[in-house]
Amino acid sequence: MYKKEANILNAIPSGIDLTTYFDSLDLFEKRELIDELKEYRAFNSKNLRKATHLVLISHLVSLVCYFGVQQEWFLYYLVCINSPMYIFLFFKIKSTWTYRLAIEHLEKRMGNS
Repeated sequence: MYKKEANILNAIPSGIDLTTYFDSLDLFEKRELIDELKEYRAFNSKNLRKATHLVLISHLVSLVCYFGVQQEWFLYYLVCINSPMYIFLFFKIKSTWTYRLAIEHLEKRMGNS
């Protein structure tokens, strides 16, 4: 499947924020930038679903293993194993949320123009 390259999003100069760059674009480039952001958000959302399933499976397996062993030290062991997954999932959620907020902000600015 053909994947479109993010030309507008990759053209943001360093040292300029997204809103200022967005204001400098014409109407068609603004729409293209929003569409590129939506594509990245969809990609992140798809990966977020996979990560969420991974965390849920990990916790289910950990729960089954804990009841099989029933030792207190094993519970700490499982918490240490699952903690990095929480951090990974947090950053995935934060990334998806950031794209969503950026898209909403830029669409409001486009509507006000």
